[in-house]
Amino acid sequence: MVRKKYDKAFKIAAVMQIMDEGKKVSHVAKALGILPTMLSRWVYEYQTHGDEAFTGNGKPIANKDLEIRRLQKRLEELERENEILKKFQAFLKEPE
Repeated sequence: MVRKKYDKAFKIAAVMQIMDEGKKVSHVAKALGILPTMLSRWVYEYQTHGDEAFTGNGKPIANKDLEIRRLQKRLEELERENEILKKFQAFLKEPE
């Protein structure tokens, strides 16, 4: 049997029925055709991680992983900036 995958929008919509509308987990789960334990886990993940809870592979991104991503992007930006500055410095040193 193949495990069904649910997208982020579906999970958030299900969680919001419980958190915002005050519906019971069992009622929402039955209406959506999913297990109440799965829905309870989604609620917990959303409460713990907010919008970063559902990444597509079923596991929330840890704060450490978010920090690594942020630092990698920053490193790429600084490397590009460094290359531009090196080219500019070489341009300034060229004889007229």
